[in-house]
Amino acid sequence: MKIIRFVVFMFVTASTYAQEPLSDEKQILKLEDDWVRALETKDWKLLDTIVARDFTFIEPDGTVKNRDEYLADRSSDSADIDSFENVDLEARVFGNCALASGVAKITERRQGKQYRFSLRWKELWLKDKGKWHVLVSQATPVNPNWDASFVIKE
Repeated sequence: MKIIRFVVFMFVTASTYAQEPLSDEKQILKLEDDWVRALETKDWKLLDTIVARDFTFIEPDGTVKNRDEYLADRSSDSADIDSFENVDLEARVFGNCALASGVAKITERRQGKQYRFSLRWKELWLKDKGKWHVLVSQATPVNPNWDASFVIKE
């Protein structure tokens, strides 16, 4: 009898603590965090798994880059990210598509100089064969002082 109670107790405890699968929204938000981590640590394999084969990125200056151009640019040593924080994150799912948005607060070093800036971004995600990949991303400069330049030099 004690063994049966113990087995029932273990079953109830295990089922109570069993991890539920993440909702689509939470999966996308986790992938957004993974994307930031990949950029900070220069983990190009992780970045490669996040962006779709038909990925397009619209840079803050309006330049449009395809997947290969984006990955090549991000894998160069032209900038080192000191900090990268996403705030105001949202993800809305519409079947196998989703829109994600937020504000990126970035501090990076280029040619020995430190730059600090914020970008409001919006991304279109597509779920294919059970996995989410970002299809389109656009980053727009956020500047609370419209008379100031986009990048704030320190």
